[in-house]
Amino acid sequence: MVEAARPGIATHFLRYSLGSVLVMLAGVVSFPVMARLLDYTQYGLLGIFDSVVLVLAAVFKFGGQHAALRFYPHQGGAGALAGYGANQILIPFLGSCVLWAVAMVVFATAPQLARYAHGAAGWLALTSLLPTIWISMTAALMMAQERSGLNVLVNAGSRWLNVVAVLGIVYFVSRTASGVYAGRLTVELLVAIALAAWVWRQKVPMHWRDRDWVQVFAGVRYGVPLMANEIAVILLITVDRLMLQGLTGSTDAVGVYSVGASLALQVSVMLHAALNISYFQVSVRQFETEGAGAVVRTKRRVLNVLIYVVVAAMAGLLAVGRDAFLLLTGPSKAESVPVFVTLCLMFVAGGLVDLCASGLQLYKRSMTVLTLSSLAAVVNVLLNVLLIPRFGVMGAVYATLGSAATFGAGSWIACPRDLFALPNTQTTVLALGLGALVLWVAWMTQLFGLASHHARLAAMASLEAVLFAGPALMLDHNLRNALLEQWQRWRRSRSD
Repeated sequence: MVEAARPGIATHFLRYSLGSVLVMLAGVVSFPVMARLLDYTQYGLLGIFDSVVLVLAAVFKFGGQHAALRFYPHQGGAGALAGYGANQILIPFLGSCVLWAVAMVVFATAPQLARYAHGAAGWLALTSLLPTIWISMTAALMMAQERSGLNVLVNAGSRWLNVVAVLGIVYFVSRTASGVYAGRLTVELLVAIALAAWVWRQKVPMHWRDRDWVQVFAGVRYGVPLMANEIAVILLITVDRLMLQGLTGSTDAVGVYSVGASLALQVSVMLHAALNISYFQVSVRQFETEGAGAVVRTKRRVLNVLIYVVVAAMAGLLAVGRDAFLLLTGPSKAESVPVFVTLCLMFVAGGLVDLCASGLQLYKRSMTVLTLSSLAAVVNVLLNVLLIPRFGVMGAVYATLGSAATFGAGSWIACPRDLFALPNTQTTVLALGLGALVLWVAWMTQLFGLASHHARLAAMASLEAVLFAGPALMLDHNLRNALLEQWQRWRRSRSD
């Protein structure tokens, strides 16, 4: 099988960045409306069902999407592609279908579970699992083929269709969690059918006769530890909602947490998703062809730019995070401000920490990832038990911070030494100094006495431009060169 020419990292980064912006804009459009249409009780139900669905989806996939990405046959001809389609897509998806059917039967026949359906919400959420799993499997296929343009089109397009469907149903039909899930399910079914047609046109064979159980179980062995990691990441945020409900007995408390955590996660996706995907693709290729040294050189170049982005974002959150949140959600959701700001700071800094210690997957040490994920999940549960009774909603936030710190520290310790890297010391000191300067001016002037959220955000943006971005570009020639080099690559890729 002849491998088609693929775009470079700059093109991938541009595409995924555009996708992140489009997804973020969808959130900007939908979040304020949803925050006003749904009360804390309905948000609490969404938080609980979303947590359950995310965990079940990860379990039912059994790491299949990770294996579909890793085991794609870039060489080997039609026979290898036929084996891939059967062993890494068809059989894992059929296994997911069986698990989904069992879950539906259990939910229908167990009275102690059925009473949590809250009308149609529980059934709609569980039904959406199957199209969600199929979409994830086909997305892995697109990533394996490095079809970043199509991947972005599907992700952003489905997100905007989701906005239209959910807001339409919630506004005109039912201002409940059931209305939200009805809109989501409608879109997911349409996208799943469209992706099935795309796979058919791609002529990826999926026949039972091509099965090879050795390859199937090889995919399972590779995917299960990464599945556990996926679940652990989900639990770092979502288990707090379940434990808030159980320990406080208040769905409103879950809603307070869910509103702040959901928006914080969108900010994290906007800042880190495109870079992480692009960097991972390049690091795998460099590790296989040039070795660990090339990976570290690339990582340091990225870190020396990312440190400025992270410090600037954290300074902005500390100064005007409250204004940004209330501008989007309205004053009725003011209780969620500390949740949003604290988790945003964690996500923003965590992206930098994770990149410094990335490398375990390059050496295929998936069991180490599993150990760290399990440890972080256990810490999360223990801290929730200790802190929620004392601090309420913020106890769940502190538990998330503690578990994330556990995972980050473990990753730093376990990271192979030949792949560990930090940003340049001089660059780090300069970024922290400029960030401190911006914060000092913002606090000393109280942002020039401005009161409106719009004006305060504009003032902070001006301070960041004048006191942070400008001096950074003037004082750091490596930053100037890196940005100039990237700009030239983007221009060349556009001209090509």
